[in-house]
Amino acid sequence: MDLQEAWKKLETDKLTKPVMGAVHIQKKSKHPVQKLKTAYLQTTGFSVLFLICFIALFFYFHEPLVKIGLVLVIISYIFFFVTNFSMYRKINVVLPIDKSLKQVLVHTHQFITDNIRFQKRVALFIYPIAGTAGFMMGGSIGGGNVEKMMQDPIVLVTAVIVMAILTPLCYYMANWMYKISYGKCLIELQERIDQLEDPN
Repeated sequence: MDLQEAWKKLETDKLTKPVMGAVHIQKKSKHPVQKLKTAYLQTTGFSVLFLICFIALFFYFHEPLVKIGLVLVIISYIFFFVTNFSMYRKINVVLPIDKSLKQVLVHTHQFITDNIRFQKRVALFIYPIAGTAGFMMGGSIGGGNVEKMMQDPIVLVTAVIVMAILTPLCYYMANWMYKISYGKCLIELQERIDQLEDPN
């Protein structure tokens, strides 16, 4: 089976006719590359939504410690927004139909996998910060003096224990969400690559 026949077998994909040795994947295509690009756009949208929420919370709370925590969370979401939008723009939906097709698909699979791994590692440092900010917001809503509250050894120990529990839980939850958003598409993309490697 040559590459032209491989493309013909992808009946569910919506591709433009080959032009200058390449095909353009349409936005409504079921091709895994387009689905991955769409997933990054959706993740970018969620980043913006949460960013707006945390900015609103920043103006709602007045305690300096809470504001500092929220600023760090806002910076984190700006980072994720920039990262996800950058990935959305980098994913190329114009694919060659010559022998370089496999190379392009392998590269796409690899740099998306690397990006997801990178985001997971960065998030491990953000979870404790976000958790601490949430802990202080809870104290503020409860009517306590946050600065005085955080000077209490019992409160500090409680906060550390809560963060120690929440951080791995958040990590595994995020890992599950990554699998839902990107995992299936990456598996499908790997199957396309395998088809090109083993035409039989």
